[in-house]
Amino acid sequence: MHKAALKIGAALLLCAFLSPAAHAKKRCTRADADAAQAMIDHLGSWEKIDEGRRRYGQCDDGSISEGISEAVARRLVDNWDTLPTLANLIKKDRALQPFVTRHLNGTLNSDDLEKIQVLAMSSCRPELKKLCADLKRAATEGLR
Repeated sequence: MHKAALKIGAALLLCAFLSPAAHAKKRCTRADADAAQAMIDHLGSWEKIDEGRRRYGQCDDGSISEGISEAVARRLVDNWDTLPTLANLIKKDRALQPFVTRHLNGTLNSDDLEKIQVLAMSSCRPELKKLCADLKRAATEGLR
């Protein structure tokens, strides 16, 4: 009975360790916030947006979040042809997709959100249909 209790205890400990809730969210320090704010003006590619997310995701709030939203909108509205790059980055790290769609929000210009909707419906490669549908849905929600 003692060995069984140890096995159960070890299994519960392992589950708790692997649970995302068991890991504390990284805190946004003042230095992180300053660095994230400085990085906003340099988010001219999906790779840079993804790097910013990984390095400073804990600071994704307020003016930093608005700057990221604008960078995401600019990539989609002005550089729709880079969508395959975004799709490839999402294949490597699925957390990027909800990050991108979360930034298609009401802080953006409604013209940009409408343009994203149109592009997602009319200019999507067949292999990117799901991503385009998710972008369209997020832009539609951002307009509400």
